[in-house]
Amino acid sequence: MDKLHEYVYSDEVLDFVKKCKILTDLLEDDHSEERAIFILQLLQILPDLYSSMMLLPANEPVFDEENEKYVTEEKWSEIYQKIYSILGSQNEYLDLPDEEEFDRLDIISRDLSEDLSDIYQDIKDFTEVFRTGTDEVMNDVLWECRTNFENYWGKKLLRASFNLHKIMIRDEEILEKMDSEFKERSAGREYRADEWFISKRQNETDQKGDIQD
Repeated sequence: MDKLHEYVYSDEVLDFVKKCKILTDLLEDDHSEERAIFILQLLQILPDLYSSMMLLPANEPVFDEENEKYVTEEKWSEIYQKIYSILGSQNEYLDLPDEEEFDRLDIISRDLSEDLSDIYQDIKDFTEVFRTGTDEVMNDVLWECRTNFENYWGKKLLRASFNLHKIMIRDEEILEKMDSEFKERSAGREYRADEWFISKRQNETDQKGDIQD
């Protein structure tokens, strides 16, 4: 029991919790800052979060039960919309599909707002459970977060960092042109993140069904 307490309160674990809190606070903020400042802040914290996770010593879970979840679909959509609003024309990027993704195209479209909202969801659930749990629960939610990082949001973090870097070094005239075209396309159209999310999942389901047929 003493070893478990020592583990969950180790410097490495507490540093990771601190990095998670910095990112979730940033994504929950009102985003009143300029896009360039927001991107710079993300490029500072995302690599720190990744490296902090990699420094964590591995530990096995104590319980078999799943940990409690705090981030609702509504909260996810709220964070998604905040990020989408500030990134605007720079939110979407092209990428190669992962091996497990069913897509007929060589290149697919992704959204930074989706990548970052998914990362937010996992580390927010982690920090909320970690700050209120027993040593055993803190250990288990840390194990779960590490597992999700290895299988899920770690690659999203790397993708987001790479594409945020591309935005950061993009020529200003190109950015202005892309912003202007984006505003023209968006004029008179109200964007609903929740509707987008549902329709996207429906399209993915339909595509999988077509492939199986």
